[in-house]
Amino acid sequence: MNIPLRVLLVEDVSEDAELIVRELKRGGFAPDWLRVDNAKAMQSALEESKWDIVISDYSMPSFSGLNALEVLKRLKVQIPFIITSGTIGEQTAVEAMRAGADDFFLKQNIARLPLAIERELRDTVLRRKKLASETSLRETQARFHAFMNNAPMPAWIKDRDLHYVYVNTAQASFFGMSPAEMIGRDDFDLMSIGAAQNSRHHDEQVLATKESLSTQETIADEGLTARILNITRFPLNVGECTLMVAGLAIDVTTQVHIDKNLKAANQRLQILSSSVIEVQERERQHLARGLHDDVGQSLTALKIMLQAAQKNDAENRNAKLQEGIELVSSILSQVRTLSLELRPPQLDNLGLVSALRWYVESKTSEDGLHGWFEYEGEITKLHPDIENTCFRIVQEAITNILRHARASNIWVRLDKNESNLILRIRDDGKGFDVDKAREHAVRGNSFGLLNMEERALLVGGTMDITSSLGSGVSIDVVLPFTPGIRELT
Repeated sequence: MNIPLRVLLVEDVSEDAELIVRELKRGGFAPDWLRVDNAKAMQSALEESKWDIVISDYSMPSFSGLNALEVLKRLKVQIPFIITSGTIGEQTAVEAMRAGADDFFLKQNIARLPLAIERELRDTVLRRKKLASETSLRETQARFHAFMNNAPMPAWIKDRDLHYVYVNTAQASFFGMSPAEMIGRDDFDLMSIGAAQNSRHHDEQVLATKESLSTQETIADEGLTARILNITRFPLNVGECTLMVAGLAIDVTTQVHIDKNLKAANQRLQILSSSVIEVQERERQHLARGLHDDVGQSLTALKIMLQAAQKNDAENRNAKLQEGIELVSSILSQVRTLSLELRPPQLDNLGLVSALRWYVESKTSEDGLHGWFEYEGEITKLHPDIENTCFRIVQEAITNILRHARASNIWVRLDKNESNLILRIRDDGKGFDVDKAREHAVRGNSFGLLNMEERALLVGGTMDITSSLGSGVSIDVVLPFTPGIRELT
C-alpha cells in the first residue's frame, strides 16, 4: 500500500523534479506534489496548503536551498526540510545542516531519498509530540501559577526536610517577602519558636501518616499581628519515591472574633434577661414592703384612730381627727416617696435636667455626701427613651457609688454636641478593677455595670468606664438624640 505524501519541491529543473517523484513512488509513497522555483511561489504554496515535507535543490539560478530554508523559518512552518544537489561538498552540507536543514543527499544517490523521508517523518511525529507535550506542560504550569498566585489564601509546598520549595504570592505576602525569598527557608526562619514547632509537628505527622490534617493555628504576620488560620496539610507525591507536604491556609481571625463576641453577647443577654427578672422582683418586694410596712401600718393606725374618735366625746374627737389628718399627711408623703423612686415626675413634667438635679442633690444629701450636677448649653426635651436611659444610668451609678465606693463627692455633668447627649459621672471613692467587675457580671455575680452598659447599647449609645483601686470611678456615656440599635459586642 502506497503511503500518501504531500511534497513541495523547490526545483528549477522539471526533469529533476520528476526524477525525485519517481523515486518516491518506487520507495512506497504516493506523492501529491508541487514544484516551485522562487521565494514568492514557495511562500504562496506554504500559506495556501499543508505539506508533509519540503525537498529543495541547493543551487538554482535565482533561488537557493538556503533561501528556501529562510522562507520556511520565516513562516514558522514545522515540517522536514531536505536539500539535494548534484555537486554539494561535505563542508557545504555541514553548513546547510547547521542552518536548519534536516538532511541532504547527492542526486546521484537519490535512491536513499525514500528512506531519509521515512526517517524524517518519524522524527517529525516525535518532535511534534514532544513539542505538544512541552507546550501542554508550559500551559499547565502557567495556569497553575496564575491560579495559585491569584488565589487569596496562602499555599505552599515543602520538601521532606520541611524547607519551602514553592509558595504562592499570598503566602509570601503574609510574611512580607517575595516568593523567591522564601524558597529554601523553613518555619523557624519565619515564625516564633512556638508557632514553628507546632507547624513542624503537624508537617511531620502528615509525612508519617501520609494523610491530610486540618488544624487551627495562630501565626504572626509581617506586622507581628496574631492571625488565626485554618490550615489543611496533605502529602504530595512527586515521582515514585519523593514525598512532600503541601498546605493551604484560610485566615479566619475576623470570623473567630465575631463568633467569640457573639457568644459573649448572647451570654450577656441571657444574664441581662435574668437580671431584669431579678430587678423586677426586687422592685416589687421593695414596693410591697413599703406598702405593707409604711403605708399599710399607717392606714391601720388611722383606722384604729378613727374608730376611737367615734366613741369619744366632741372635744376628744377633734383631737383624734387632728391626729388622723397628720397621719394622712404622713401616708401621702410615703406614697409620694414610693412614686418618686419608681419614676420621678420631674422627668415627664420638667425634663431630664431638672430630674437629674433633683435626684443627685436628694440622694447625696440623704447619705451625707457632696453632690454636684452641671450641664452645658440648652438641653431641650429629648426622646423619652433617651431621657429615661440617661436617668436610669445615673440612678444605677449613684446607687452603686453609695453602696460600694466610700466616696465623699459625686459629680454628674450633662453636655451635648451636634448629634449626641454626653453624660459624665465621677466620684472620689476607692475605685475598683474594671476587668474583674466585668468578669463578675458575665458570671452573673453583679448586674449594675452590665445594666448600665446594656441600657446605653439598646438605644444606640456607648458607655466607657475607667477606674483603678484608690482612684475613684469615671463613667462616660454617649447617647444619640434619637434611639438606634447598635451591635452587641
